[in-house]
Formats: sequence, C-alpha cells, structure tokens
Amino acid sequence: MNSNDEPPLTGQKLKTRKRDEREKYDSTAFRDVFFQGFLECGTDLEKITKWLDGSANKLDYRRYAEPLFDILFAGGILAPGGRILHDDDDSKVSRTDMCVAKVGQDQLKPFYQVFCKLIRQYKYLEKPFGDSLKKILQFLEGFTFNEVVNLAMITGIVLGNGLTTPSCLTSLFEDNLVKSGISLEFVTIMFRAWLKESGIDGISSGLKKAQLDNRLMEFMPITKQSPESFDKYYRVNGLSEIADLQAEVEELVQSTSAVIEPQTQAQEPESSATEAFSEGTTATQEAQEFSKPLLGDVAATAASAATATAATATAAAVTATAAAATATARNQVEALNRRMLQASRMMSLASRIMSLASRMMSLASRIMSLASRMMSLASRMMSATSRE
Repeated sequence: MNSNDEPPLTGQKLKTRKRDEREKYDSTAFRDVFFQGFLECGTDLEKITKWLDGSANKLDYRRYAEPLFDILFAGGILAPGGRILHDDDDSKVSRTDMCVAKVGQDQLKPFYQVFCKLIRQYKYLEKPFGDSLKKILQFLEGFTFNEVVNLAMITGIVLGNGLTTPSCLTSLFEDNLVKSGISLEFVTIMFRAWLKESGIDGISSGLKKAQLDNRLMEFMPITKQSPESFDKYYRVNGLSEIADLQAEVEELVQSTSAVIEPQTQAQEPESSATEAFSEGTTATQEAQEFSKPLLGDVAATAASAATATAATATAAAVTATAAAATATARNQVEALNRRMLQASRMMSLASRIMSLASRMMSLASRIMSLASRMMSLASRMMSATSRE
C-alpha cells in the first residue's frame, strides 16, 4: 500500500470534539427545569427575577427564547392553535399558575418589571419578546376571559413603557378575532392600561410609528365599522381620548381627499382636451375624403381648415377649464398650508407657556423652601430668647 494513499473509513470510528457537539433541542426538558426553579421561588417575583438572571447561561435563553416567554405569559409551552402542550407523563407538570395569564391584576405591574429587567440584561431577548407577544395575541381564543383581561393589561403596560412596539397588535386583525369581538374587548382594556402609563400622546406616537393610527376602526366587527359607532363605543367605555384621536385621523383623511380631488378633476379636462383635438383631427381627415369627389381640392382644404378651427376652439375651452381647476386646487393647498403653519405656531406657543409655567413653579418651590428655612431660623431664635 502506498504511504500517500488515505486509509479506508470502513469500520473506523470518528471522534467528535466536545465543542463541536450540540445538544438536541428539547423544549419540554427546558420547561421541566424552569418549573423546578419556579417551585423553589414560590410566588415571590423578586426571587423569580434573581433566579431567571442566574439561570440564563444554564438554560440557554438565546436558543429557548420562545418557550421561555410562552411560560411567562401563558404558564406553559403553546402548541399550534394556542393550546397548552401537555406531557404524556401525567406525573409531570404542564402548566404553572405563576404567569401573566393566571396571576392577580395587582401582580401585573411587578410582572412587567420581571420582563423589563430580563430584556435589559439580555438584549437579544428583545425581538423574541415582541414575536412571542404577537403569537400570544393570535391565540386569544384559547384563553379564558379573565386570562384575556390580564394579557390585555400587561400589553398596555408593556407598550406604554416602550418595551416593545405596537406592531404586535396586527395579530388582532385576524378575521376570527374581529368577528367574535375579542379584538375589540382586548384593545379596550389595553388602551385603558396604556393611557395610565403614557397618556394619549404616547398612544398616538406609538401607533403612528407602527403605521396603525389609521387602522383603529379595523378592531371593530364589520357591522360596527362606522365613525358614529366607533365614537359612541369608546366614549361610553370611558375612552374619549381614543374617540378624539380617531376623529383627528378622519379629519386629516378628509382634508387630504379635498386636496387630491381637485387635482384629479384638473387632470380630467386636460385629458378631454387631448381627446377633443384627436377627434378634430379625425373629423378633418373625414371631411377631406368626403369633399374631394364633390368640390375638388379647394373645397376639401376649406372644409379641413374649418373643422380644425372648431377643434382648436374646443381644445382651448377645455384647457381653460383645466387651468381654472388647477388654480382652485392650488388655492386649497395654500389654505391647508396656512392652517398647518398656524397650528405649528400655536403648538410652539403652548410649549413656551408650559416651559414658563414650569419655571415659575420651580421658583415658587424655592421661595417656599426659603420661607421654611426662615421660619425654622425664627423658631430657633425665639427658643434661644426664651431660654435667656
């Protein structure tokens, strides 16, 4: 055998380095270890937070991010369709009550702190967190009413503090959730929690960034998708801020349509002018053909000139109409720009007034502090005098 020839591999056992080996993905094993840790912590969320932080490397959160958030939100691993995955072994626990869906409402804000500290510590969990929340919302039909309420409240708290983006709400546009009214019930509870966290300005800003500010109507069942029904529903449910926000969006849409429509009308006369000129040319050719055998070349030329003159006059009239429509559209655009400029100036003035008020409050606070010190000094002097 030539020394340069490679030996045959038959019957040979290849060794694999430990660093090249990778454990098989096993979400149920992850769940079992997770539940054991939760059992040791009990219902103390501070202990749970510390345990989660200390177990990151052992449990490999980067790889098991999906089952991690499934358990924290729903209490167990979610199978396709939204049901909790149960183990074949009845002796094993498949779901814990120490999760967002099961805890009392007074524990939702502390539970948000669990998410917040976990994501701030491990930045790579930020995207899986948003994806998991989006998946949870898609499977709301698999949860009880009280569980949906908890999930809606934690979503409002999370969005109000910017822990994820409102793009997760697109799951609520699913037909089955909209038709059943689950989407509307969910966002109603969510908006209340969101308002408490960041106010209507935070909601407006978040929805605009996610391009959802003009889709609020889609959360309502089709039979109720009208401006009147929307306004009445949200005002009756104590969310007049959302009703006002939708009214502003509708007003903006109408203003934009008012600007675009005259421009479209201006384009139509121009098209009509082109058609009229084309028709005039065709008529000229027909007149030439008809008049040649009857009146000769001179008559045909005269008929052609007369027809062309008529077509030109028609085109000129239509062009004048188009110019008038264009001027009207330009005036409307200028008026809209003036209104926007006035609104911008008013907002700037309001901002300055608020800044001045803040300074005055600060000055008043300092004066009160100084007065308090003077009173304290006077009290000490009176006390010293009485002793003497």
